[in-house]
This record gives sequence, structure tokens and C-alpha cells, in this order.
Amino acid sequence: MEKISYQPWDQKPQRRRDTTPALGTLIVLLIAGGLIMAVLFPPIEGVKTGVPVSRKLSTLNYPAVVTRTIGQPVGGTWTLPTSVAAIGDTKYVLDTGDNRILELDAEGRLAATLDRASDNRLDLRQPMAIATDGARLFVANSLASEVVVLNTSGAVDRVIRLEAQPGDKTPRPIGVAVGGNGGIIVSDADNHRVLILDPEGRQVNSFGTGTRAGGSQGLNVPGGVALDAAGNIYVVDTLNGRIVKLSPEGEFMRDFASLADTAGSLARPKGVAVDGKGRIFVSDGLQAAIEVFRPNGDYLGVIGRRDTDDPAAGSIFETPSGLALSGDTMIVVDGVLGLIVLQLSEPSSSSGAGD
Repeated sequence: MEKISYQPWDQKPQRRRDTTPALGTLIVLLIAGGLIMAVLFPPIEGVKTGVPVSRKLSTLNYPAVVTRTIGQPVGGTWTLPTSVAAIGDTKYVLDTGDNRILELDAEGRLAATLDRASDNRLDLRQPMAIATDGARLFVANSLASEVVVLNTSGAVDRVIRLEAQPGDKTPRPIGVAVGGNGGIIVSDADNHRVLILDPEGRQVNSFGTGTRAGGSQGLNVPGGVALDAAGNIYVVDTLNGRIVKLSPEGEFMRDFASLADTAGSLARPKGVAVDGKGRIFVSDGLQAAIEVFRPNGDYLGVIGRRDTDDPAAGSIFETPSGLALSGDTMIVVDGVLGLIVLQLSEPSSSSGAGD
């Protein structure tokens, strides 16, 4: 069928040659040329070719065994668990999806639900982290710009309102930790700061510039926070893919890890915990793993590989986030799988884990 071009209304239509056969020939030639190039010059593994290549192939495994998984609490459900705090055998799970705290007993049974029904002042709005001093619970209530302090029965002790500094956005706390002296550490994601509060909730110091930064000056969306036995502060610098260590006063001390998806690096770090020997455990949501580092920042290994003898094996995690560590027991909160309880073992002396 001949094609007729469209001309102005006062001109006669002109016939136009059909170019479909020539176009078809050109496409065939391009496909043939591409096949020839693929044969002569095959893609090199590790080079970006559009085909994902797994690069997290470290043979270093940190010794840990899964002792229990709680997909849902017995007698209840959660929508999106993000963080956990433990007091003895009792676990307090932050269900961010339903704006509440679920109390689980030692058997994983739902013992209580802490929300506005337990205290009408407990108005949780996208709570992102929970911590404990052994007697009380501290919740980073992100959309309310506050830290809620409550007892284990759900009664609110006090609410600490976070005030914006001049030029800052409304604070959005997504990480919280409590020191032995009662001081409270809070990460403010939207202002890229870590806030240091005294036991009464008054801000005494901060770290960060108020805008996205890096190096020794600032942070890029700080997330999880934790303290070591000396009171030093460890901050998940989320979008910089690193851990920042601060002094108890908030002074920069060092950083370690970098933004990547290789072993010993961090792709999307979430939670952080520190054991009694100063080893640092970091959950990585994108790598579906727990990365472990020595106190000096050297890489110790990964937790989560299904087959520790196969560096390319899949993970036991889906989206690990919050971590709670007590002795050699670690609780990992996974937004898909629930709570995963790990029994940690001492690494071999050749790893230098205690350095």
C-alpha cells in the first residue's frame, strides 16, 4: 500500500516512497553487528554491563548461630517492626507500622501493648527507635520531634521536645541511646545532627553542620546510635555509608567503612551496637547482613550468610535494621522476618577481634 504525505489543503497530494524495507534491513544489520561484537569482545566480570554482579565475596565470617526466630508474637501481630529493647527476658518491640510498642515475654508471647490506650500521652507518630536504661524506655518519636520516656507499664514519665536550632528544619529523631550517666543521645535525620542531652533532656552539645556533610565536620542522614563502655558515641552515617565515632562530649574521633557493596563496606547501614570488648556490629539493609568491625575499625567479618563456606550464599536476613546486644546474645529486628535471635561466639585469636 502506498503512503500519501499530508500537504497543505491547497496543494495536490504527493506520493512518497515507502522506506519500511530499508529500515528493516538496517535493523537486521545492527542486530548482527551487535552479536558479532558480543562474541569478539565478551563482557568482563565486575565491569558495569547491565548484569548485576555480586561483589560481596569476603571469606570472613563472624561466628554466630540463630537460636530463635519470632516471625510474629504469639497472640498478636506487628506490621513493621523496626527496633527492640530488652530488659531481662522481656522484649519491647517498636511496631512503627502501627505506632505502638509490643511487650513480649520470654516465650515470645504478647504480654502487653503500649500505646494511647495505656497512656493517652503516649502519642506515637512514626516512632523509629527504642532504647532502655534497664528501667525505662526511650522512644525516638520521629514525626512528633520528641523523645518519649516511659516506664515498662506504658505510663509516660516525660516527653522531651526537640527544638530546632536557628535555620534548621523541624527535628526528626530516628535514633536514640541512653548512657550510664543518664545522658541521652539522639540522631536528627533531617538536620544531619547528633544531639547530646543531659539526663533532664536539656541539649548540652551537638555534632553536625545542619546540612549534608562528611569527613570530620558532619553527617548525611544520621541513623542508629550506640554507646561503648567508655561513653563514646557511634553513629550510623547512613548516606555516607560509614560509622562515625564521637567522644562523650560529641567531638569527632574517627570514622570507618565506606559507601559500597563490597565486604567491609556499607551500602545502607541502619542499626549499630557495641559489645563489651568494643566490637561494633552494624546492620545493612541493602546487603542483608550484619557487618562486624574491631574497635580500631578493621573489618572482622559478616553475620548472616546461609552457608558460611560459600561466600556467594544468600542471607538469613531480608531487611535487618534495629539491633539489641546483651552479652553474647544479639536480637536483630528484620522488617520482613520479625525478630532473629543470635548466639555470638568469640572469634578465633587470629582475627585480632579484641584489638
